[in-house]
Amino acid sequence: MNLFEAYRTVHEQGFVPIFVQDELDSQMLIEACLEAGVRAVEYTLRRTDAREMIPWIKQHYPDICLLAGSTVDDENIVRHCRKRYPQLMTVSELDQAGVDGFVSMLPWKEESIRACCRRRLVMPCAATSGEAFLQVAAGAHFAKLIGPGLEVVQRCRAVPTFDFCPVFITGGMTTQRIPEAVEAGAAVIGSGFDLILAGEVSPNSKTVVRKLREFIDAAADARAKKWPDMARAIGGDRQTWLDSLPHYHPF
Repeated sequence: MNLFEAYRTVHEQGFVPIFVQDELDSQMLIEACLEAGVRAVEYTLRRTDAREMIPWIKQHYPDICLLAGSTVDDENIVRHCRKRYPQLMTVSELDQAGVDGFVSMLPWKEESIRACCRRRLVMPCAATSGEAFLQVAAGAHFAKLIGPGLEVVQRCRAVPTFDFCPVFITGGMTTQRIPEAVEAGAAVIGSGFDLILAGEVSPNSKTVVRKLREFIDAAADARAKKWPDMARAIGGDRQTWLDSLPHYHPF
C-alpha cells in the first residue's frame, strides 16, 4: 500500500481498532476486523505475539493497512528494553516487515520523523500542543494525543492555530466519548480491544464484529456532523477529498 493510499484508508475509516496485550486470539481478531469492514488496524508492540503476528498479517492480508503501535525510534533503547520485552522491534525491522505506518506512545526525534515520513505513516505522541505542532511540522501525518481528557486536542484545534494540526486520539475512547473527541477536533479515533470489548465475557468473532461496527458508526456519525463536507467527499476523487480535510496534510 503506498503512502497516500495508507493515509486515506486510515483517515476515511475514522476509527482504528488497536491490538493491545490481552488473551484474545490474534487471528480471530484480525479476521473479525475484515468482516466488519475494517481496512486499517494498529498492532502494538505491547502485544507479546507482535514479532510473529506483524509479518503474518502482512503475508496473509497484504491489502490491510497495518500500523505498528508503541514504537520506539531509538535502536539502543529497543535493544535495552528487549531484555524484558522480547517482542520489541526496531523501526528498521518493522519497515522491513512491511508495516504501513508507525504509532508511538512517545514523541519521536525530528530526524526519525523526516527519515520515515515520505514512505510510511508517522504518528508520534505529543503531550502538549507545541510538541504536536513540532512533530507535524517535521513531517508526522498525525499528532497522537492521549485521552480521555481533551484539553490538548482543543488547544491544537483552537481558532488561533488556524486548523493546522491533524489529531489521532486514543485512550478512553468509548462510543460515548468519541463524539466529544471529534467535536474537540480529533480527526481519527483509536481504541484498544480491551475497551471495545469491555464487559463482554468470552467474546467470539460475531461479538467482535458487532462491537467494532458500533465504534466505527459512532466515529462516522460524529465526523459527518462535525465536517459534513469531508463526509460527502469520502470515496470521491483525490483532490476533492484532500480539499475537504479540516487540517493540514502533506499531499
